[in-house]
Amino acid sequence: MSFRDEFLRLLREDEEFRLAVMGLLGIVDIQSSLRQLVSAVNDLTRTVQRLVEGQERLWDGQNKLWEENRKMWEAIKALQEGQNALRADVNKLWEENKKINENIEKLWQENNRLWQEVKALREGQEKLWEEVRSLREGQEKLRENQEALRIDVNKLWEENRRINENIEKLWQENNKLWREVRLLRRDVGAIRRTLDNLTASIEEEANDVITHLLRGRGVDIRTDRIVLDSRFEFDVYGTNGQLTIVGEAKTRVGPRLIARIDERVSEALRLFPDKFPGRVIKVIYCIRAMPGAVEEAERRGIWLIESMRERTSLGL
Repeated sequence: MSFRDEFLRLLREDEEFRLAVMGLLGIVDIQSSLRQLVSAVNDLTRTVQRLVEGQERLWDGQNKLWEENRKMWEAIKALQEGQNALRADVNKLWEENKKINENIEKLWQENNRLWQEVKALREGQEKLWEEVRSLREGQEKLRENQEALRIDVNKLWEENRRINENIEKLWQENNKLWREVRLLRRDVGAIRRTLDNLTASIEEEANDVITHLLRGRGVDIRTDRIVLDSRFEFDVYGTNGQLTIVGEAKTRVGPRLIARIDERVSEALRLFPDKFPGRVIKVIYCIRAMPGAVEEAERRGIWLIESMRERTSLGL
């Protein structure tokens, strides 16, 4: 029941209420009072109507609030779902972080192994430098016949300069370690190849010079390198059935090296007699003969040739 209906009911049924209303309204004359009462009731009815309309607007607003509240709960639910998904992602990130830490540990172990390899390479490089320094002592005497080799050696110095620069960078740039190691391996290989080329060039020169000197004495023997087995191989070897030439080609020789070569040749003569028919002449070709080498070669009856010059006699 609305406020208006309740008010009219009270006016109809409750005389005391009706008289009280009339008294409050200052109604003296009944008819006038009734008219005033009707007017007041109408005003009150309009007021009540406005209240009803306001209440309806309030209900509409309340409904909108309920709708907004429902949307908010849906948003909260979506946020909770997103939070759950985020939690799952965070868990995955923790797992990834754990794997990353494990990989970092493996990288540190690999890094330690790499440093060990770098250390070994540097030690090997120092040994190679010793060989290069030894070869440089005889390099001047080979310049005219070994121009290509001189160019290679110059390149070798340039490569080794870059090696030293790269080794310094290894201490500063750990992330470039593998690339630097590969450069070191490549350059060490280049040094070894250069040494092999130099050794091969000395062997070729030795055989050419010995063949030429023999022909100058009327002996037609062409010498070359020979491998008898895994233990015995010689840089110089040639035979015509009556005379056999056998020996080594070295960058430099001293008394002790001459003695070792003599012993090796003698051992090969004992083990492979069929390879050494006729008279056997032991020969050593070198770029540089160290002090005492000529005397040791003469004492042992070895034909010593230093840079195309005979230091001991052939003895034919």
